[in-house]
Amino acid sequence: MYKYKNKNIFFLIEHQTKIDYSMPYRILEYETEIMKSAIDIRKVKNKEYKLPLVIPIVLYTGKKKWDAKRYLEESQETLDGVKIKAGNYNLVDINDFTKEELLQEETLISKMMLLEKSESTEETIEMLEKIIPGIKKDDEELLKRIISILFGEKIGEEKTKELIEKIDGGDGKMLAVVDMIRNENQMYINMGRKEGRKEGRKEERKIRNIEIAQKLLKLKMPITQISEVTELTEKEIKALKQS
Repeated sequence: MYKYKNKNIFFLIEHQTKIDYSMPYRILEYETEIMKSAIDIRKVKNKEYKLPLVIPIVLYTGKKKWDAKRYLEESQETLDGVKIKAGNYNLVDINDFTKEELLQEETLISKMMLLEKSESTEETIEMLEKIIPGIKKDDEELLKRIISILFGEKIGEEKTKELIEKIDGGDGKMLAVVDMIRNENQMYINMGRKEGRKEGRKEERKIRNIEIAQKLLKLKMPITQISEVTELTEKEIKALKQS
């Protein structure tokens, strides 16, 4: 989730690797929770007070064509003559764009999609080298978050934090970030060879799924859905909730 500078406007970016037919309802839940957390209780009853705006975007990176409903009313019971719009979202399907098209686009979300489209850490690093020189100052915070998501599970929270801190130093240091990622990635590969790639990947995936589950719990997503997304058992998720 990203907040528009100096305004009570939020961009909710939901990353999906598979089709979820409950998406309009989930988006409505998320919108409500974000609005509740952002509303100024002291002013909400004032006539002039503007409620927070949530702009939901579903970033889909799966292989099948997205065919879930885009609007909540399409998934609801209907009543003749009554039209209600709620729980709508904007869909960005990564399959609709080539890497070349995304590179030409100037928006940060196109760069985010480009990184998501990368099939290996090395390819992601190459894309970062192309993207970083054109990153606007206002977009650096979002870039930090993207790096955190993409590399957090590979090189650990502390190293990722170190990389992100270097972004504040401008293009030169930002490109140094890329070199550090490449070096850390190679170290990760070497460690994987020594300790057994299969077990290493399994453990890293487990840790990442736990982190994802914790974030979804904060968003109050139902435990059954979290289990579906993360492949953790409901018992494991309940234990996380209580910890």
